[in-house]
Amino acid sequence: MSVTPRLSLPLLAAGQAQKHVTHNDALTRLDALIQLSVISRSQAAPPAAPAETAAYLVPPSGAGVFAGRENQLALFEDGGWSFLQPRKGWLCWVEDEAELQIWTGSLWRRASPLSSEGASLWGVNASADETTRLAVSAAASLFNHAGAGHQLKLNKAGPADTVSLLMQTGWSGRAEIGLAGDDDLHVKVSSDGTAWREALVIDHASGRVSLPATPWAQERAQPNLLVNGDMQINQRGFAGGALAAGSYGYDRWKAGPAGASLARSGPALTLASGMIVQIVEPALWGLATFAGMALTLSVEALSGAALDVGFGGASGRLEPAEGWSSLSLVPPAGDDGPLMLRLASPAGAARFRRVKLEPGRHATGWSLRSLPDEERLCRRYYWRRPGLLLLDGYQDAGAGIRQEIALPLPMRSLPAIGFTLAKAVNLQGEGRITAQSAETAVAMLTAAATGRVAAEFSAIVFDSEL
Repeated sequence: MSVTPRLSLPLLAAGQAQKHVTHNDALTRLDALIQLSVISRSQAAPPAAPAETAAYLVPPSGAGVFAGRENQLALFEDGGWSFLQPRKGWLCWVEDEAELQIWTGSLWRRASPLSSEGASLWGVNASADETTRLAVSAAASLFNHAGAGHQLKLNKAGPADTVSLLMQTGWSGRAEIGLAGDDDLHVKVSSDGTAWREALVIDHASGRVSLPATPWAQERAQPNLLVNGDMQINQRGFAGGALAAGSYGYDRWKAGPAGASLARSGPALTLASGMIVQIVEPALWGLATFAGMALTLSVEALSGAALDVGFGGASGRLEPAEGWSSLSLVPPAGDDGPLMLRLASPAGAARFRRVKLEPGRHATGWSLRSLPDEERLCRRYYWRRPGLLLLDGYQDAGAGIRQEIALPLPMRSLPAIGFTLAKAVNLQGEGRITAQSAETAVAMLTAAATGRVAAEFSAIVFDSEL
């Protein structure tokens, strides 16, 4: 036998010359193996200029002289590399990980947590990783008291983050309990791990309990702060499809800065691309400001893709789900005056119904205003006068005829007016319709010569959009 059985130290042979060489080699190896420490266990190829007695644990991807030496101890001594096969139970400190490893006979693994400093990863009969830093595979887990009570604490960084207990079947989510996206307590269930139904919500500020999926337990719906949230009123006659940036489609809804593609089929809406927006006035609802106010944005039957949502400086994302998808929004300080609600589809077509913005931290279901009430709200911003307006009379040259137009309700502000003029007779210049106030306008014709003067106004629109 020329080496020792445990550490492979070279043995002196009988009558050997230059015994000091063998003896010194054994001492060098002992120096490396006792209180074993290596620089790394992820160095695939040998370093270009290793220091004397530099040591590494060879990873599976070893290259150069490290190739085929997986898990062995590589020791640089006397200008060359030597390799030692570890024995079960060897302990090794890995410098670049600041971790103590133990050789089990088949792999190197962490030997123990580092006292009060804690371990960065810990697996119990399982492999931990950078996301799941504590992994346990067992029939049961026990957290016991130390003489009195016991608390299990889960902490998140901010209100918009999620901290929850997720229960799965075959790694697919079936139930979730926790603070999901806000500070209210949510209980959700799913049949497929993708579409979720919210069964219970407890408001963290008031303690109020709601059961969104239980019809008899649903509270009275809050009013919708959006006008034409189901996009059923369509005074502009928008047929669906592409909208240029800033152009209006269905009443109160316009395309965002990069345009949008929007369509409606019955109650179902499809935002194929881009962004749609609605500007919401707090004063319309008797509010001084939306800043600091807890609000909830919800849509029904969201599918196909997520919706990115913004309201002033608050933002979030709605994921596809059965039933209602909702998101709490709190505009920050300084978000005063009218705010823009933004809905964008970041990846593919999003299909949904009934957009609602309401006060409070959770959705209360769809609230349907009567059609006349919804039309009145829309006409505050835009009104298309039905039919034709005919002015016909006799006047001296340079004199005019006029007719007052009463708007159905006061508009938000003095409106811009558009129209088409046809069948003009003896008309000097152009016919005019001028807003006198937010409630009245006047149509006027001026005769070019003494006699009959007439014209027909059509497609008359009054626009007071924000």
